Amino acid sequence: MVHQLHTEQQLQFPLLWHGRLLTVAPGDGVPMAVEQIYAGMQLGAGVVKRGQLSSSGKYQSWELQAQLPDRATMLALFAALEAIPGVKMLL
Repeated sequence: MVHQLHTEQQLQFPLLWHGRLLTVAPGDGVPMAVEQIYAGMQLGAGVVKRGQLSSSGKYQSWELQAQLPDRATMLALFAALEAIPGVKMLL
């Protein structure tokens, strides 16, 4: 999947990125998978924490944060996060 930023301003790197993953519940393997991605990309100060469970109990959200040094790292991170089993959406 190609990510295009729809903004008139250019992103200034390094930047502190905040995102959210939506996964099939319970998604208990997500924190370890995200931490492995962060470690592999040397994003050691990254954060992953459990967010809201959907009212039906089918989906779990996860709040993410990472310090991104450049655009290439950002795009690689997005691709890696979307490839985690059970991930339905990256916001």
